[in-house]
Amino acid sequence: MRVDQANTSKVLDVEGTLARFGGDKDLFREMAGIVIEDAPRLAKELRAGVLAADSTAIQMKAHALKGLVLGCGGERTGLTAQKLEDAGKDHRLEAATTQMADCETELRHFLEAIRPYAQGKSPG
Repeated sequence: MRVDQANTSKVLDVEGTLARFGGDKDLFREMAGIVIEDAPRLAKELRAGVLAADSTAIQMKAHALKGLVLGCGGERTGLTAQKLEDAGKDHRLEAATTQMADCETELRHFLEAIRPYAQGKSPG
């Protein structure tokens, strides 16, 4: 992640996500629930790929995680997942270990931020 991206990216972009969802707050709550359910599983599968030094698994699982979190406003987590996806694509397995730790940290922050919306807090 470039420094400028890290400094300007949000943990959770509620406003941007609502704009993409046409202002549909119920859709946001539904998607937040899906993220809460699916992101930890994807992260676990991604970690397994990193531990197995499986470039293809890293690339595929990071791509899936990136799409899931970016779709619901997880900008910083999406950026860290992109770095993992790139590491898998380029077979940079040593970098993937460090990037996995960064991704897990960002994902934890993102899940903490989005959890209240999945539990019924009204977005926006």
